[in-house]
Amino acid sequence: MSLNTERCSNSVEKLDHMAAEMLSTELNDWLLVNDTLEKTFRFKSFHETMAFANAVAYIAHQQDHHPDINLSFSRCKLIWNTHSVGGLSRNDFICAARVDGLILT
Repeated sequence: MSLNTERCSNSVEKLDHMAAEMLSTELNDWLLVNDTLEKTFRFKSFHETMAFANAVAYIAHQQDHHPDINLSFSRCKLIWNTHSVGGLSRNDFICAARVDGLILT
């Protein structure tokens, strides 16, 4: 099963570094930084940036799993981690994969 077709679970465990590394290979250019999963997206206009941020908010609401978002005119940085486990869980990777699905090349 592909990460972007999975749903977040209410009962998750903290992933060890090796498991997080393995799951990160299924994503597009996300960085493992300490106990977070991060990526900065760049856009041509504020309107595009906000449309993306709103789409991320919809995914987060749908999955009941929410990132930290740093937003500016043409950039949106997403930071996923699971506070309840004190690090990364499979939920973070599921949401990151769903966000990757928003970007069409």
